[in-house]
Amino acid sequence: MRIWHQSFTDLDMVPLYHRTLVEHAAKVSDPGVSVTVHGLKPGTYGRDFVPIDALRHRYLETLMETQIVEAALTAEREGYDAVALACFYDPGIIAARSLVDIPVVGLSETAMLVACSLGQRFALVALNADQQAKHEEVAHAYGLSERLAASIAMDPPIDEYMLEGDDDTTRPIVKGFHRACRQALSAGAEVIIPGDGVLNEFVWRKGLMRFEGAAVMDGLGVLFRYAAFMAGARQALGLEVSRTRLYAKPSAEMLAHARGFAGVQPISEDAFSGR
Repeated sequence: MRIWHQSFTDLDMVPLYHRTLVEHAAKVSDPGVSVTVHGLKPGTYGRDFVPIDALRHRYLETLMETQIVEAALTAEREGYDAVALACFYDPGIIAARSLVDIPVVGLSETAMLVACSLGQRFALVALNADQQAKHEEVAHAYGLSERLAASIAMDPPIDEYMLEGDDDTTRPIVKGFHRACRQALSAGAEVIIPGDGVLNEFVWRKGLMRFEGAAVMDGLGVLFRYAAFMAGARQALGLEVSRTRLYAKPSAEMLAHARGFAGVQPISEDAFSGR
């Protein structure tokens, strides 16, 4: 079974995160399941902007979402069994599910739904206030606002590239994460979700998966296993996404015309970062 992992970062810019993803996926996956790591195309964010700052702008996020949709199309074309979308914004997930028949699972949706089986209420820890607000928006979109105890922003705020530092550099970040966890517990959370893919791998790498009796979810580990579960359910049970409303699939002719008119070209697998 082959899982296409898709990050919303340029993995060439975060080598420690990239390496951790590869090791993490191999460690948590069952025999016979392979996870191939992909990021957005090299240079997507340039060298002057970190992803968390660029993604606060909806137009830029929209531009980058097109790569996610193309990734799903490429994954299906290349024979992958599922796509694991590893961004807590779940960008492009509706469009991707409407175009491919293989399962497309999102990090935010998956983590929140699994958290509901681990505790009554959950909290997410965000890198900054913009991401904090986005978590609340996504939870509302999934109908899970009542289960969200809090979305907590790191204080002081951080970005993805700061998490690439060595132990001495990142020691204050560990303390900041624990402060955020304490706030989450005070808000009534029983499950704490590191609400960013790069933060998740930082927490996993540091072994910070419990806090004062509360579960600190390994969201990416859960995502990898859930992608394999959904791929297996499709193979064994014929379980597939509904085509009646939200994920209605356009005809091949309609899709070809729209893509041709817009000048959209397929993206080959080796064009993504991390390959």
